Amino acid sequence: FSVEGGFWVVMRNLVLAPITEELVFRACLVRLWVSAAISIKTIIFCSPFCFALAHTHHFIEHVRRTRSKKQALLQVLFQVFYTSLFGMYSNFMLIRTGSLIAVILAHTFCNHQGFPDIAFLFSSSDPLYEHRKWLGGIYLCGIAAFTCLAGPLTADFPSTFQ
Repeated sequence: FSVEGGFWVVMRNLVLAPITEELVFRACLVRLWVSAAISIKTIIFCSPFCFALAHTHHFIEHVRRTRSKKQALLQVLFQVFYTSLFGMYSNFMLIRTGSLIAVILAHTFCNHQGFPDIAFLFSSSDPLYEHRKWLGGIYLCGIAAFTCLAGPLTADFPSTFQ
């Protein structure tokens, strides 16, 4: 593998982390909150912060790599933000479909893809900078389509959560 850390890093990021995190934060935590009669909206929007906060240990890795606590804090806060969003999506998908496998596969896919590179929106030295307006528009259309279609595309699954 050409990725930094090799085979074991890939196994951790694409196999072990998605399985263990989804078992803990979706299969166990969501089921616990459902059995405690917590509202589905609260589960979807609040429990992901448990998932996001579990990623704050990356602060130490960032400090070791950059030697800057400020930069590490900003990176971790951003990571908490986007892992919260992913957690909301994962909770929604689990509750709507009842499929832990689908959530694990989505987690694996997201870990593989990483956060989208949007540097072209801000950096004039980026080769895509001159196309930033229409590319940014396409990004926004994709986000809007995803948001609008998430409900209808997960509507007809049998789920034990609803």
